Amino acid sequence: MGRRKKVVGPLAHLYKRVPHYTMPDGRIIEKDEIIRIKGEHGGKFKFLEHVTRTDTGVDWIDCFELRGGILSGWRSFYPDRIKPIPKPRRKRRKKVE
Repeated sequence: MGRRKKVVGPLAHLYKRVPHYTMPDGRIIEKDEIIRIKGEHGGKFKFLEHVTRTDTGVDWIDCFELRGGILSGWRSFYPDRIKPIPKPRRKRRKKVE
């Protein structure tokens, strides 16, 4: 008869999860916003949450990879790699005289 495996309880209390992230320039990235990641060629990602491990202070972002507009895989990156996609500009109205 083999040894019993040691049961480890959930570690959820070690992680602080928030559905938004404030970038150093003051821009706030909300949940489900589309972002790009520096170093990932041609990929778009859907922001999920900002996670901080409370005992070590390490933080990262969790997001889903988008391929052809469909959620593909779950990935994690350091926050300094975020590159937000600019919002589309509105067309100017011509002045009618």
